[in-house]
Amino acid sequence: MTVSPPVHPPEQRRRAGLLGDAAFLRLWSATTASGLATWAMPFLLGLAVVEGTLSGASLGLLLAARTVGFLVAVPVGGVLADRYARRTVVRIAGLAAAVATPLLVWGLTHAPTVAAAAAAVVGAGQGACRPAFQALTAEVVPEDRRQAANAAITLAVRVTTLAAPALAAVLAVVASSGLLLLATGLLWLATGLAPRPRPA
Repeated sequence: MTVSPPVHPPEQRRRAGLLGDAAFLRLWSATTASGLATWAMPFLLGLAVVEGTLSGASLGLLLAARTVGFLVAVPVGGVLADRYARRTVVRIAGLAAAVATPLLVWGLTHAPTVAAAAAAVVGAGQGACRPAFQALTAEVVPEDRRQAANAAITLAVRVTTLAAPALAAVLAVVASSGLLLLATGLLWLATGLAPRPRPA
């Protein structure tokens, strides 16, 4: 009678593949959530113009503020991801964007300056997450599955560029742009909280 050698947890995870890897699924979920929030925001602000909540000039200001925040945060996020724990960078960036989103919604009708500042913070959250996510893939996924993991994350990022506006358009039938913008704040909350260390 042949006795099979015991299968240790790392070997079990290897055999289970990416779908059985909780650490990777959390990272993938966070990446997908940030992509949905990122690509839905401009579309939802455009809907606010259609609804009369936002003027065309204000829309341009908010998108410019978000872009500036993003461009400033990308290199800073890269430096932080090299010097500090990547999960901490993602957590702070995601939570900052989550907190700024309600301020953005409030500022649309009460204080354009507050809305612009909040849009810049949301953009900074988006930018800071990018390099940290890339570094986390190498940290979370074993080398023999890294190519598949990168492909899965790339696919998620590309799909969200189309799925986020389409989903926003469908939901706009039953909800206002302000409510849907608040929902993107929940996506940013998920982005900040989802990544977890790999079990030992």
